[in-house]
Amino acid sequence: MGGSVLKGVSHDDPVAIYRGERILRLARRLGVRLTSVTGRLGFAIDLFYSMYLPYPILLPPEEVGEEGRPAHMILRAALESEDFNELRVSTIADSTLSTLLSASLIDALSRELGDEAAFGHGSTTMRDRGVEAAVRRAIGRVKSEAKAIKDIRKLLSRGNKAGVGSVFDLEESGEDVIRLARNEDIQNLLEVLSLMPEVARMSRRKVMPFSRGELRGYDIGSDLERIVPTELALPRMLFRLKYVESKLLLYEKVITKDMGPVYVLVDKSGSMEGEKIRWAKATALALLMKSMRERRDYYLRFFDGAVHDLVSVSRRLSPREALGLLKYLARVKSGGGTDITKAVDTACGDIIELSVRGLSDVVLITDGEDNVSDLFLRRRLRKANARLITVMIAGENRSLRKASDSYLRVTKLGKEEILRVVEA
Repeated sequence: MGGSVLKGVSHDDPVAIYRGERILRLARRLGVRLTSVTGRLGFAIDLFYSMYLPYPILLPPEEVGEEGRPAHMILRAALESEDFNELRVSTIADSTLSTLLSASLIDALSRELGDEAAFGHGSTTMRDRGVEAAVRRAIGRVKSEAKAIKDIRKLLSRGNKAGVGSVFDLEESGEDVIRLARNEDIQNLLEVLSLMPEVARMSRRKVMPFSRGELRGYDIGSDLERIVPTELALPRMLFRLKYVESKLLLYEKVITKDMGPVYVLVDKSGSMEGEKIRWAKATALALLMKSMRERRDYYLRFFDGAVHDLVSVSRRLSPREALGLLKYLARVKSGGGTDITKAVDTACGDIIELSVRGLSDVVLITDGEDNVSDLFLRRRLRKANARLITVMIAGENRSLRKASDSYLRVTKLGKEEILRVVEA
């Protein structure tokens, strides 16, 4: 292996070799055949450190051997690119993003450059221009992926307890992460993560008073088991008066109320094609964030004339579960008929079978083009100890309105309406 084209980088360093091999392994799994330049371990190492280091410095051309000149040309074109330096804002000192985006860029460069075609013909100026154009195109491809990869990592990190990251899970699942980041529907879907602060503000764990629970604040009353010690220092007559009038200063103590899962049913029938199904998927993702915030299990089913596979996510979201959910959302396309009664009945059956404790929320997202039996649905929901929240997209269904505990009509499909659903 030749020397590095970057100052201060050694191709013999075990950490550098580990990074380079990891990048090449991931790039090969993306499917394109790597070229004699992009497939080199040394090139992968130099590309990684071009993204990772705050100030990567290229060696002068005269100090680079013949073998290293193609890599030098590519990295010089990259470091002179405005788009590449915008990418580096996210990748500097971030080994995970540097690894994933290096692998993606090697894949894109292999597609753009071809096997030595850009290096072997014409004058030096023509070769430089050809390489620069190919590098710019490759970086342009990768630039749109960077934000999506960061959003996926943000989603994965939501389920981890303090001090436990998801870096290695993200890198191990690198192929899936990059393919998802390249999916335009997923890129649009992940924009809902910008609502995280609002979702967090609206989502609260349900609590109930309990004299031996966790301390949350102060209260006024006569429960001696929660009395603040300073009250015991009051004169006896004043203490008795405050006790009789229930005006003693008490600790407010609560315990978390048992809540069932958030169970989302999304209509994927033919009438939901286009913007409706995209908005419904984004709303389902926002409800996942709500369930994580409230420490509740999350279930999702799509339905048309039939009810499709159940996707479940535990209270502590794992990277595997999050990636599985995103892949599932990417696969689902609209089409088919509509059977709302069967969908709600299936959800109630799942909740009963799971023997969950506490009230469950069944969130139905549909445009309502179906006849439903409201009496049957109310009976099934009561048996499952669940409430039905219907989100009606640009439609109306009176029977469904009767069966629902909460009925929201949505005409404008935007982020504000997603927050309305989360708040309900």
